[in-house]
Amino acid sequence: MNLHKKSMIIIIVTMAIILAVCAGCTGTNEQNSTGTPVTPSTSAPTLAYTAAPVPSGPACTPVTITQSDGKQAVLPCRPERIIVTNTDAAEMLIALGAADKIVGVVESTKNVSYIMEKIPQAVSIGDWQTPNIERMLALKPDVVISYASSRPKNLDQINAANISIVYLDCYRLPKLASDARAVGVLTGHEQKAEEYAQMIENTTSTVMQRVTAVPASQLPTVYFEGYSDFTAAGTGSGSDDMLMMAGGKNIAAGLSSSSPKVSAEWVVSRNPAYVMKVMSAKETRPFSQIVPVMKTRTGWNTMTAVQQDQIYLFANSVEYGPKSYIGLAYTAKILHPELFRDYNPRQMLDDYAGKYVAGTNISEPVYPEPS
Repeated sequence: MNLHKKSMIIIIVTMAIILAVCAGCTGTNEQNSTGTPVTPSTSAPTLAYTAAPVPSGPACTPVTITQSDGKQAVLPCRPERIIVTNTDAAEMLIALGAADKIVGVVESTKNVSYIMEKIPQAVSIGDWQTPNIERMLALKPDVVISYASSRPKNLDQINAANISIVYLDCYRLPKLASDARAVGVLTGHEQKAEEYAQMIENTTSTVMQRVTAVPASQLPTVYFEGYSDFTAAGTGSGSDDMLMMAGGKNIAAGLSSSSPKVSAEWVVSRNPAYVMKVMSAKETRPFSQIVPVMKTRTGWNTMTAVQQDQIYLFANSVEYGPKSYIGLAYTAKILHPELFRDYNPRQMLDDYAGKYVAGTNISEPVYPEPS
């Protein structure tokens, strides 16, 4: 064997040894789907370690959002798998184009057909107040969205399971635009969220600007009732917010609770010009059958609202949630028809169904509909 061939063999053997050594030098900062560093165990043989798969799609993007309570939440990566324990937030995600990110919902959301037909892949994690931890873990969520105003009763278990959670109500009108922007940042749909938020802000600012022309002494008085009979909407409730923005004077605003119990006699003594009531999604009776029953309450035949046929029922889907700006338009048109002749809330609802969430304009939003 000549010198040249011997040199070549030595070089080849040396390279083989170097490659064999480097085979054990795999990187120790691979990332999983949420961008968390994954470090192999130092006690395990090198060949037993399998690096986490490289995430598909765009690179990991950290996100910071402002939650409904005003506090910031920071996530290391934009979430791709989201559990929503809040039906209003689920509708918001769908409206902004993020339906494909929803992997889990609560049982009450499963009963809303116009939502579930958009997210057939989502499975139930149980009750919204005490979601099932095992089901949540099985879905491997990047984050869970919950109500800020009514947090899960088993929050300590959720935290112990190391499940990330953010708080977005997506149902109270004063915070709706801010919540929409937060959902947009969270899901990567900032542009559509901004368009939607501006639509909300334009509607609310126009309504409030117009009703400021009405002297405080001439604002119509309203008794607003919640789902349960004689549970009023007091100060701090979503319906109280709506009435103030729409130029109504809430007769229960001075009471100590946000949902105080009152009596038929108490309402009669205040003689409101209007009676409004929000109806639960579980209500199966036509609204047209409920108003006549309300008129028969003790002493109510003497009230201005009853005598002038000014009792209005609102579906909860327009009183609260992503469509509550439409509920505001309805309320303002009912209380101040002369100021809102150009407003067509029914058309606004049809536009929302066409652009954001199909099917949301099928059920009755308000009875009777203002002309």
